[in-house]
Amino acid sequence: MSRLLQLIARRGGNADGILKVNGFDEPLDQFLADTLPSLDIANLQRLSSRASVELSDMQAYATGRLPFRGGDWRLLFYCLVGSRTLREAIMRTEELLLAIDARMGNMTLKRTGGLARLSYTGARSGDEEIDFIVILHGQLMFHSIFSWLIGKPLEGVLALDFPEPARRHLDGQLLPFDPLLGADQLEMRFAASHLEQPVIRTMSDCEALPTLNFLFGLQTGEYPLEIVRRSRHFMAMALRERRKLPSFEELARHLAIGPMTLRRRLHSAGSSFRVIRDNLCHDLAIDMLTNSRMSIEDIAERLDLCDSNALRRAFRGWTGMAPTEFRRRLL
Repeated sequence: MSRLLQLIARRGGNADGILKVNGFDEPLDQFLADTLPSLDIANLQRLSSRASVELSDMQAYATGRLPFRGGDWRLLFYCLVGSRTLREAIMRTEELLLAIDARMGNMTLKRTGGLARLSYTGARSGDEEIDFIVILHGQLMFHSIFSWLIGKPLEGVLALDFPEPARRHLDGQLLPFDPLLGADQLEMRFAASHLEQPVIRTMSDCEALPTLNFLFGLQTGEYPLEIVRRSRHFMAMALRERRKLPSFEELARHLAIGPMTLRRRLHSAGSSFRVIRDNLCHDLAIDMLTNSRMSIEDIAERLDLCDSNALRRAFRGWTGMAPTEFRRRLL
């Protein structure tokens, strides 16, 4: 949030006005130092909504297009809650974005084997920092909306077609998960099985939604689905940084939750330590087999499996086929 507000101020936007609209009268520097660290999720949602809209509008005007309007949101949700499955909801979103002249870009869904790939294209201003943050926030918001529609986290990978150095633009503590940079195209990648999940929300549910922004769906740490998300994020970061999955005890210490309480909360969300671990390894294995030329041995090492045979056994249990067969079918 601090980086977002500072960017708006540096680029000539009205950061102080955003604060005043949300009831904060102090100057930006004082707000960032004294008030922001103690804000709760509800206030962060309201503030980030205004800031995200301001930055998105700045990008829209810089690229000569109309910004996304408030009425567009209601039309979007009307389309989404009338869908039967997530696949249908995504297809309706594609059609809506085309119908409103791509004010919020265009979206395309493709399926590659067991992987769903939801790509996105939109105008860019040439200001890397603004483009990166606007696109990132938009993708995280769509990710959260689709997760909300089916009532469960849409676990997978957010691939961004920005170079790795763009990671410096992240306001990391506010992101639901760590994005993958350096991708060939901007896309969400997740298990294709999610596409057939039923939409469980209605228009009445939409009326009770909090303010829409890139923190949409972010709950307090006590919320069971939030515990699942934070657990998966911690495991993914451990694999990335140490190439080693944490133990259940390490996860409990990281979340500052007792082991028995953690088990209960994961169970209440319909999950468990093993389910989160297996789902993460499944999604990463699918992604690496699809989008890289890494050997089976290297993939097994990246997933903290003892050897390639362990990966073959696990992958056959997940998909009913060997990793080499899965990769061959992609050709």
